[in-house]
Amino acid sequence: MIDKFNEKANALANEYWRLKKITADKTGENRLEEIEKLLEKGIGGKLMEQLDAEAKKLRKEKEDRSSAFLSLEDVKKEITEMTADLAPNLDLFGDNFFPYDSEHEPISENYFSAITDIFFDTPYPSIQFKGATFSKDGIEVHPEGNSPLKVLVYVIMIIQETAKKMLCIENNIDKSCELLKQNEYAFIALGTLIKEGKKLGINEIKEISHREDKEYKELMSDTYDKELVNSVAYLVSDEWEYNLVEEYNGEYEATDFGEWVWRICNAEASKGEWEGKGKGKRKNISNSSLNIHRVIKFLRR
Repeated sequence: MIDKFNEKANALANEYWRLKKITADKTGENRLEEIEKLLEKGIGGKLMEQLDAEAKKLRKEKEDRSSAFLSLEDVKKEITEMTADLAPNLDLFGDNFFPYDSEHEPISENYFSAITDIFFDTPYPSIQFKGATFSKDGIEVHPEGNSPLKVLVYVIMIIQETAKKMLCIENNIDKSCELLKQNEYAFIALGTLIKEGKKLGINEIKEISHREDKEYKELMSDTYDKELVNSVAYLVSDEWEYNLVEEYNGEYEATDFGEWVWRICNAEASKGEWEGKGKGKRKNISNSSLNIHRVIKFLRR
């Protein structure tokens, strides 16, 4: 357990965004380039003196920005290391809500924005799961028959495992990506479930996959449906330490962990980072850039 996790997380997050602002501000670089070109031409008089003074100021800002880039990487690593041991200081209020312990300051939106920016290159002020909402107010659990403590452990596990992945420490997201890499149809079926955001029967999965992946379906017409059915069975099998898909009386739904794994695997495959490796809010899942054929290209390597 990390003492005063909330306070340390907030301080690091504030520094993260301060440095992000510095490193993003490059307005003076073009101006500096223009001034240096004029000075190289050998102009004189008061204009030279004025431009020379301005150039010195802009060079200092450029040096500060370079230093900020290095500091930002250090702070990013510290935030990720803390998150790999995520231990928010919580209290119990009612059955399904865990606010922040009154002896500690609440975790700020800056922290959630920072870790989602690190995880997905997109900042969000909270983290929305099917089973819980993790925000500046605390952790609100939607148990749906499960123990609130069990849900709490589960959502903290997902965040910790994602942080471990960012640090290249052994983690269950990489393991799940490796298993997905072994079955391209599982990747297609999981993506279909996530984009639809609801429980689907096998025929619905087929229909949507056919529509979304018409070219590949026609290419693999003899085996496509069979492999798709097998892939769904694979997704709910005992192969996974944490299930990516759950079955409910013949219907299937992606789990919170499945959504996070798919987002990360898809992002890596789309950027071409999956070669040689198995390496927010849910409504934004549908905007993820799933290029099935590009993904499959990497899956087959």
